[in-house]
Parts: sequence; structure tokens; C-alpha cells
Amino acid sequence: MPANSLQNSLLLTHLHKQVEPQKLSQTLKAAVSAFHKGESSYFSLTFRIPKIDPLAVLEQNNNKEAFEYYWEKPIDQYSIAAGGEIERVKTTGRNRFKEASRLGKSVISQIFHFSSINHSKAVPHLFGGFSFFDHNINKLWKSFNAASFTLPEWSIIVEGEHAALTLTLQLSDSINPKKLEAKIAYRLCELDHFCSADSYTIDPKLDERHIFTIPDQNSAEFEHWKASIEKATSHIAKNKYNKIVLARKLRINIDKPVSDTRILNRLRHQYPDCYSFLIRQDKTASFIGCTPERLALFNKDYILTEGLAGSTSRGKSASEDAKLSAQLLKSKKDLNEHEIVLKAIKKNLNNYSKSVDAPNKPTIKKLSNVQHLYTPITATIKDGVSKTEVLKNLHPTPAVGGFPKDSAVPYIPQFEHFDRGWYAAPVGWINANGNGEFVVAIRSGLIKKDEVHFFAGCGIVEGSDPEKEWEETNLKFIPMLSALEYAEK
Repeated sequence: MPANSLQNSLLLTHLHKQVEPQKLSQTLKAAVSAFHKGESSYFSLTFRIPKIDPLAVLEQNNNKEAFEYYWEKPIDQYSIAAGGEIERVKTTGRNRFKEASRLGKSVISQIFHFSSINHSKAVPHLFGGFSFFDHNINKLWKSFNAASFTLPEWSIIVEGEHAALTLTLQLSDSINPKKLEAKIAYRLCELDHFCSADSYTIDPKLDERHIFTIPDQNSAEFEHWKASIEKATSHIAKNKYNKIVLARKLRINIDKPVSDTRILNRLRHQYPDCYSFLIRQDKTASFIGCTPERLALFNKDYILTEGLAGSTSRGKSASEDAKLSAQLLKSKKDLNEHEIVLKAIKKNLNNYSKSVDAPNKPTIKKLSNVQHLYTPITATIKDGVSKTEVLKNLHPTPAVGGFPKDSAVPYIPQFEHFDRGWYAAPVGWINANGNGEFVVAIRSGLIKKDEVHFFAGCGIVEGSDPEKEWEETNLKFIPMLSALEYAEK
């Protein structure tokens, strides 16, 4: 790269404005010394940058063969983009949560980190998640593993009006302070185009609509669905379990390119109070979604989670919307489903918490096309308890698995006849300060080169009707289908 490119680097200029040359030199010397002593394997640097749109950053990222990550909840003014792969931890089996935690902590412990910002999120992050079941061997989800967390080459976090870039480099035996400084300068220069919207390129071909048909109640898919619901309700009548959550997979063959970032752009504007996410492990597929359900937000002292179960549609007028909300708050079927979820969450948290607090009655969470019964839950975690152990016990909640969990969940593969992969599983991030957030990956889809797979499920309890549950899943497909910009044949 030409010397004048380095001199004109926008990101390098921002770094030098925030960190005095002497301070940076001392930091790099300390990082190299720590590496040669065997105390670290990576160097990580965080500093402020001009506010940018993380989703646009990913859209402009040319390296689509490597890891990519996106996370945003617009109403909270919080978003993340990350790319490249420095290190990835992968596990499978019953102990995958515990093993992912152990391996992740090992990676983080090997990072020599310097930040010009005093902020809880101005540290290295690991991004990833888990599959729904303990093993994830279906070829559709081949690159995702049963648990996977990646330390990226770069990440950008935007909170409110502030933005920060974290750059991470792997160190080698030949490294010295001068080489490390040159390596930082070179990498920042490569990333410069992220910070300049004037240089962004736009591909108009990706705006074309996709034409396909949706299965209806005259299809073979519905007959299979009906048989599954009837079998599940017969199990419930025999007290095998109280509730089971069954999902549908909608496979769509496509003949035009699909842009995962454009789908997400539509979703985040339509559903600003939901979590939009993207995880690309390699060039073969990206897993995207816009979920209303947070599994857990945690720091060293507490965990925030929620019960989200029981749903109805939105009204066409304010009066109809209010009436539907009132009916939902009185619906025995939906209240029963919601109470099952709350009892299971509280039971799982009680084992690890000093206290668990929740309102006595649910309220309504309104989304653009659906409204849910909603109860927030706060737990103060006991000293020494691993947050990933809490995650393991929260997943799957009765809202996506069933109740009792151990009785209902093993039946799911018998009814669905497809591999859930990471659908309805925990995805999110953890960082070097012990903070993290995970959501339940519903309202989601797997985007591949020539096909997309969308997923939607609903809770089956006593009295569930196959036709009504089919329509509920159709309702839940709407966000992803509309974001794909499809036109029915």
C-alpha cells in the first residue's frame, strides 16, 4: 500500500488524535513484551470513530467469504457490526455451553487490550451462538456447529451518538513494536472505506422482487402439519407434557441474488423494538432474523430475561387493536401458555439466584404485525455462578420448546421432520468485561446462494386447533417474507 495512503488514512488520523504518540509507543512495546513472555497471543485496540451505520458497513464489506456479524435494536440506539476471523471456538454435545464458556474465556485471556475509551463495551467481544439441540450435523447448517463464537478482526459498536472501532491482530514470533504499528496502520487504511459514505457503492440489481408461492391449507404441508398437531394434542391429553412448540420451515428456491443486509434493513425499520441479527460463518450461508424475544441480558450482578408467549394479530384500527389486546389479556389458552413459560423461567433462575422479581400480571408487547403477552423478569445472580450455565438452563424456554422441557423437547424432531439448526436457539455476544446479551433466534431465516429457508413456530397446548395454529405461523412468516420483497404467483 502506498505511503501516502497511510498518511491520508481517516481511521489512523482519528487514532492519533486520541492517543499521544508516546502513549501508543509504550503500549505497543508492552504488548510485544507480553507476547514474547507467553502472556498473550493477540493485540486489540479500541478508539472512537465518527458515527456510522453498522449495517451499511457490512453491506460495503467485500470479504463475504469470512465471518460477519450484525446486531441492532433500533429503539435502544445500539448496534454492532463485525467481520473477519482471528479465532473461533466450536463445541458440541451436552456440555457445549460450559465448554464454549471455558474456551471463550481462554481466548479472551490471551488478548492484550488497549482502549482510548473508558466504557464497558470498549473491549474485545466474542460473537456467535448455539444450535437448538445439542448436536448440529445437518448439511444445511454445516458451517454453524452446535456452538460457535468468533473473535473478529474488527468490530464497530454504535451506542447513541458514539461509535467505537476495535481492531484485533494476531501476533507472531517476528513481531516488534515497529512492525506492530505498521500492521495497525495498514489494517486501518484497509478499513477506511467503512467510514466514508461518499465512497459507498450500490447494486440496483438487488432490488428485484422474488416470485414464489406459499403453501395453503390445501397443500400436503398442511396435512402433515394437521397430523402433527393432532398427535401432539393427543400426547397432551395423555399427560406426556403440557405444551410443545412446533415449527414450520418454508423453503424458497430463488433465481435472483438475495441480499441479507437489504432484508435486514427493511426489518429493522419495520420492527425497531426487535433485535435484528446476522451471523455469517463463511461464504455458504448467513443466518438472519428480527426477533422480539430476549433470552438474557447480563453483567456480573444480574440477569434480565422475559416471558413472551401468547399472541394475536394487530387491529386495522385503533379500536380493533385495543379490543384484540383486551381479548388476549383474558384468553385462557394464551394466559395458560404464558404462565407455563413464566413458571419454567422462574424455576430455572431460582437455582442460581438470590432473588427473582416479576410483575404479577402480563402486559402487551405490540409489534408491527402481532402482539404478545409479555412479562419482564429480573434475577440477582449468586456469586460464582457462570452466566453460560444460566443460559443453558433457560434454553429452550417453553415459548420455543415446550413444558416440561425434558418431556416435550425430545418429541420435536419426530413432528417437524427438519433440523432446526440455530432457529429458536440463543444467539448473541459476550465481552471481556463479563457483559453479554442473547436473544432467541425466532422470526429468522437461513440465506443461501440459491435458496432461503424461513422458520416460524407456535405453542401447542390443550385445545390447539391445527387451522388456527397454521394461520399463526403464517402471521409469523410475514416479517421475513415482506422483507424479502416477494410477489405471490
